[in-house]
Amino acid sequence: MDLGGRTASYYDENCKTTISYVESAEFTLAESAAFAGGKPDPAPLQAFIKNHPTSPMLKNAYSSLSDYYGQMASKEDAARFFEEYTAKFPDEDRAVESYVQRIIKDKDPVDKGLELAEKLQEKAGYPRKAQYQEDLASLYVLKNDPARADEEYGKDFVDLYLAVAVKDLTGYANFWLDQEKNLDSVEETADLVAAALGAWKETPSYYLGQVAGIYARLKKTDKALALYGPAFAGKNWSDGDVLASYAGFWNRQEANLGSAVEAVRRSVELKPDYSNTFTLAQVLFKMKSYDEALKAAEKAVELVKPIAAKYEGFPTQQYENLVKQIKEAMAKK
Repeated sequence: MDLGGRTASYYDENCKTTISYVESAEFTLAESAAFAGGKPDPAPLQAFIKNHPTSPMLKNAYSSLSDYYGQMASKEDAARFFEEYTAKFPDEDRAVESYVQRIIKDKDPVDKGLELAEKLQEKAGYPRKAQYQEDLASLYVLKNDPARADEEYGKDFVDLYLAVAVKDLTGYANFWLDQEKNLDSVEETADLVAAALGAWKETPSYYLGQVAGIYARLKKTDKALALYGPAFAGKNWSDGDVLASYAGFWNRQEANLGSAVEAVRRSVELKPDYSNTFTLAQVLFKMKSYDEALKAAEKAVELVKPIAAKYEGFPTQQYENLVKQIKEAMAKK
């Protein structure tokens, strides 16, 4: 009953603050007027800003007005409003972004737009925010600099965007695998990522291994092989590092060992080192090819010694242990 709005109030969950009913009602009515279907009117929101300069709804009022001034007002009125909005809330990303998009709409002043857009980009950091990159590209096109537009929003952006998406989605899948819940969603997510990777012309092999690992944990070996099986190895037959990683993956899964051993043999043939030689020994050991496994394990020990001598504390025990395990298995046989 306090029509003056002096005492009757409530806690607003959106603003996380207490506000009088009357002040809140004024804001709601003013916001409705700004978006009225027949004739939008910004005046009530402008009056609200003037009458309630310390209101917890002040930022909301400016934000709502930015939609009006971003689309419907004249270029001059929009410039005045956005200068006021960004001065009032200089750290509010929405204020700056709305101003940038109005500048793009007006195609002027481009240099001012670039200054604001670069400020947003710097603040956002990595991974790049798609809308900010699109805004920058639009401004560089207006500035007749298509090369810079491509630099900001071209193929490199797509590759990075996909990389972040794959990382986030595989993280989601592995989280729920650890909980042993939402497994249908996990498989759907893996299928989605696998489809995206299949359409990606330069898919990093690391990501294929990540998704194949999800399928393996779901016991969907057929899907893992379709994505990261012998066909993948064949396409990468000249890349020793990729083949070694591939073999290491299937060695850990204890599956597809025939393809794994072919791949890691090829890796050793291309460029032998302690790592791929050790993987060769591990796979051969699992296949019970003990004589060949022992030769490879002993060679891995020999190759790792210079590394251990150069880097103090470099772990070598696993290499020596594998030699011991193979000899024990041979003795039992």
